[in-house]
Amino acid sequence: MIGKRILAVTAAFLAGAAALSVDLLSKQYFFDQVTAEGAAFSFFDGMIRSTLHQNLGISFNIPIPFWLVLLITGTALGWAVALLFERARIGRLISCIVLGVFIGGVIGNAFDRITLGFVRDWILLMGLSAINLADIFIAGSILAWIILVKPITSNR
Repeated sequence: MIGKRILAVTAAFLAGAAALSVDLLSKQYFFDQVTAEGAAFSFFDGMIRSTLHQNLGISFNIPIPFWLVLLITGTALGWAVALLFERARIGRLISCIVLGVFIGGVIGNAFDRITLGFVRDWILLMGLSAINLADIFIAGSILAWIILVKPITSNR
């Protein structure tokens, strides 16, 4: 069982590291290179296009105090790490990978908030909501959790 635990935690770490790296590199590219070169993209007749947005709030740019954003972020991160180790203990590989992606996305946005005071969003959806890859990783992992991950049930 220890082998399954190590595999699950390692897979989660790699998934999280990949999500974090891709998120931070994409933000760096779009906020540095695109600004300097004026490059932009648009897909599906403008429904998805590039933008450069500084999100000072939480999801959907909802304005709340910075300390509350950090509290919510820390709570989500703590919950995910605790759940990761609980799922790794029983060898749930898919659960751990999904949690790793979630953690990577949360850390990506937390990094921006702590170092810059805002989150760098660069994808504009239908002209309404600016997001980034960390947001996609977070939402995608929540959706994957709902669809793929079976709850642990006791044998009582």
